[in-house]
Amino acid sequence: MSSYKIVTKVFVGCCLSSFLMEILMARAPHSANLITFLQFLFIALQGFLNMKSRTFSPKIPLKQYFVLISLFFVTSFANNYVYALHVPSTLHMIIRSASSPASMLVSWYAKQRRPKVNSIIGSVLISIGVALAMYGGATVVDDIKGKFIYWCLGVVILLSTLFTGAFTGHQQEILYAKYGKHPEEMLFYTHALPLPLFLGIYPQLKSTAIILSWEIWSIVAVNIISQFFCAHYVHKLATKEPSVTVTFILTIRKFVSLLISSIVFKNSLTLLHMLGTIFVVVGTWYYFDFYSHRQQRPVSLKDK
Repeated sequence: MSSYKIVTKVFVGCCLSSFLMEILMARAPHSANLITFLQFLFIALQGFLNMKSRTFSPKIPLKQYFVLISLFFVTSFANNYVYALHVPSTLHMIIRSASSPASMLVSWYAKQRRPKVNSIIGSVLISIGVALAMYGGATVVDDIKGKFIYWCLGVVILLSTLFTGAFTGHQQEILYAKYGKHPEEMLFYTHALPLPLFLGIYPQLKSTAIILSWEIWSIVAVNIISQFFCAHYVHKLATKEPSVTVTFILTIRKFVSLLISSIVFKNSLTLLHMLGTIFVVVGTWYYFDFYSHRQQRPVSLKDK
């Protein structure tokens, strides 16, 4: 399957999952942990049924997966903990929109190879575009509460998670290069191994599951399936493209989800959305170096 087809399926699966998650958070905001657990469980069960006899003989050593999962867990936990430090949610989203430049810096450091200038420009431009769209779509900005030092600590943690998240993608790229490309296996283990961690919040998961209506459960079911396709094709994409490009594509996907959210839930697009769109389009153009394929053909005297 070509990269273009995989990218299309990433956009469809991830945008649908994000759209449904926004609906669920509006109707049942307390169900986030339950939905995350069910997503992990479904993907793990599906992977187990596909792998069967290969479940206990992975191509990539399990200890390598623990490094990958640890990076992912630290990144996720730190991002959630920041809210307890009273960092405004708008600032939280804007900082996280810089994941593409962070991934590029990590790749530069790890590979000791400077990226192309057009890739740097494109990465920065799209991050600015997403940040503008996020700020334009924010309806409420949290007040800064508590001591200023806690707020500063939260910002430092957010900036740090940009790089732990980038190292997660880079670690995945290293494993593929060293042990071969096994996206189905990696998808299974990265979702199966963290499942015991949910035992610590089992009472909360059980109480939440009991009070959800059938209507909410139907949305949850579709969300779980769409998230499976999202994760599946993201792992497929990682076998064909470097981690920096995967992060860049996922940042564009986030921008598309923001536009869909603005149109469907708010029925309006602000000036910042328009400016953000311009930055994203130009940034994408620069990153993939489209203009390099439009070189002018030399004029021959025979053509005259």
